[in-house]
Amino acid sequence: MKHGVLVALALLVALAAGLAPAAAQEKEPVNLAPALPELKARATGEGTIRIGQVWFRRPTYTTYRITFPSDGLRLTGLLHVPRGRGPFPVIIANRGYIAPERYQPGMDSRVFADFMVRNGYLVVAPDYRGYGGGDSGPNPFYTGYVVDTLNLIALAQKLPMARPGKVGMWGHSRGGSITTAAITLSDQIAAAVIYAPAPADLAQDYERRRRQGSSRSDDTWPFPPQQDPEAYARVSPITYFSEVTAPVMLHHGTADTTVRSSISEDIARALREAGKEVTLHLYEGGGHTLTGAQERLYLTRTLEFFRTHLR
Repeated sequence: MKHGVLVALALLVALAAGLAPAAAQEKEPVNLAPALPELKARATGEGTIRIGQVWFRRPTYTTYRITFPSDGLRLTGLLHVPRGRGPFPVIIANRGYIAPERYQPGMDSRVFADFMVRNGYLVVAPDYRGYGGGDSGPNPFYTGYVVDTLNLIALAQKLPMARPGKVGMWGHSRGGSITTAAITLSDQIAAAVIYAPAPADLAQDYERRRRQGSSRSDDTWPFPPQQDPEAYARVSPITYFSEVTAPVMLHHGTADTTVRSSISEDIARALREAGKEVTLHLYEGGGHTLTGAQERLYLTRTLEFFRTHLR
């Protein structure tokens, strides 16, 4: 009897030992994305932008298809080149989210690019990884897009028609969020225009998407914030606003139902608290994409902002 009890105890100990690692593993914080500052190591800026076929011509500029390397991937985009000899100041245009099956190159950045290139700016508009015939790659919490944007800064600066020096950056919606992250990581951005961005706190962004019933892939949002709040803080741009060096201009319509205008107010407030230069323009009754007179006003303000800071 005593021998049987000892055998049973031994079996229980062995089972507990076998289960312990699995239980411990379940309790370990999940961290499937690096802290934003760690992305700099993947932004090597190696390679060049290859200019391909003419996409379309206008009297004052020509738009080309381009390919460029980033993070081991071959990515695509558009290059809008003003007519003339140059060199031209560079602006990188980061578009908002569009479903891959609907996307065509230039969507969501075309109006901005057309306005700026007609005013003498060289505009580079990436398609993003997984779009426009480019390679797909990991993109947890949109960090892949951020790496590609950082690489594109260095590559755009090498273009023969680009004016030497820092670049400007514009972003709308999700592209505004990418721009918000980029300004915390790069000192090569002379000025940034952020238009109707998603929250700079990714835990807040996750809850916004959940309320709207969004069903983005698990690859982009691998786990909810309550599972690992520290991971969300590490990958949130707002955590690093002290590192911003570029002046920022924000635009947001007060009737935006995709992203509330209070989000831009929160970003502006946090940047001011960090001692940064920021201007916020709200457009009464404007939606997620401004139209008509409000669109013209936002573009005019943006042009004057870049003329002041992107010299």
